[in-house]
Amino acid sequence: DMLSVKHLSLLIAQCRTGNVAGSERACTYPGARAASSAAVTAASASTDRALAGTSTDHVPSAAAPMETESADKPVRHTVSAVSSAAQQENSVATPLRFCDIGANLLDPMFAGEYRGKKVHEADLHAVLTRAATSGVEVCIVTAGNLEESRRALSLVRQVRASGTPVQLFATVGVHPTRSLDFLDDNQRAEMEAVMNSADFNEEGGKLAAVVASRIVSSREAQVSLKARIQELHAVIKDGMRDRSVVAVGECGLDYARLHFCPAAVQRFGFDAQLDLAAITKLPLFLHSRDAGEDFAAACKANPLACAGGGVVHSFDGSESELRSYLDLALDIGINGCSLRTHDNLHAAAQIPLRRLHLETDAPWCQIKRTHAGYANVSSLSWTEVKKERWAPDCCVKDRNEPAHITQVLQVLAAVRGEDAPLVAAHAFDNSARLFRLKA
Repeated sequence: DMLSVKHLSLLIAQCRTGNVAGSERACTYPGARAASSAAVTAASASTDRALAGTSTDHVPSAAAPMETESADKPVRHTVSAVSSAAQQENSVATPLRFCDIGANLLDPMFAGEYRGKKVHEADLHAVLTRAATSGVEVCIVTAGNLEESRRALSLVRQVRASGTPVQLFATVGVHPTRSLDFLDDNQRAEMEAVMNSADFNEEGGKLAAVVASRIVSSREAQVSLKARIQELHAVIKDGMRDRSVVAVGECGLDYARLHFCPAAVQRFGFDAQLDLAAITKLPLFLHSRDAGEDFAAACKANPLACAGGGVVHSFDGSESELRSYLDLALDIGINGCSLRTHDNLHAAAQIPLRRLHLETDAPWCQIKRTHAGYANVSSLSWTEVKKERWAPDCCVKDRNEPAHITQVLQVLAAVRGEDAPLVAAHAFDNSARLFRLKA
């Protein structure tokens, strides 16, 4: 069991890679898993075959979180001298453990494909090895529709069989921007025709909303929805047999991208997936963008859905949104997109430790130089190169990966004024509890 491996090997690898923090500049203390190079070599080919075997088309742009750069200048939040001293002491005594609760490992970038062009060989094995060296023990593979749910389950099983240095689990669900998948072919074609019209502007959006409301109230839509939910449920039941599937999602509402799917269709699919969570008693892996009130209303209307717990991932909302989610007994996931502006940093500092989770949303949502907390980021132990200069022992520039979770911790610990090991330990325990991972 990957979660029960002793930490001594992590500390040894941590020292070898020079990742022990010893200054105020370094807020990262990545515990390192000393994975046997022979085992990694033997597993690598199988791991990449698993990724290549499950990869089909590119993830539609609707599934990819949109990053808009902050105009705010980076600001440094300095941890107190007492806290810094405690961090230095704890970094030597306790290697860190991470659970990346949201990683899009099915993305073609990890197969070496960018915008439909093959640039380098598949390198998921190298990505997972770097993650392990940084202390990542668990990654939860995010699925965005039915096809991806099946592929995620297949990837988890194949990578597990190959001897991965990181334990993988999967979610099953449909992303809000891809909720047209719940409609039958004719209804989807009608909806897309309206949305893809050349004059799709504010007025076009209103027309799309009217058409969407009519469609979701039809008997045909209900029949189609029932069939899609049954298919999702079948994948969940299959994955629960060997604890490969641990959550329903990524599901929710995204009103920032209504040009991909109207609000009525999103709510149509979200309500059905809440019912699915109530039936399976699995926690929810949730998405909410510019839809705080409707999102909260949907969750309140289905209390059994939240009985198994849930996490609003990639949170970047206001303090009032944060309070509303906490009042619903939902946890909060933080990644680079959650830390772009000063307001984001202030909200992140208000999250109770017992409700906090860490994630990367790889290959998206990397912390960038324009982000407000970037000054707190320490460099990684690996060189970053452009994708055209790819090498297996290097990170790809502008491609986020689970190893970067240490940088999320650096910024978060700094803005909260808390010891990084304390934040990491709480986040790991919270994720193990929510997703019922074996200790």
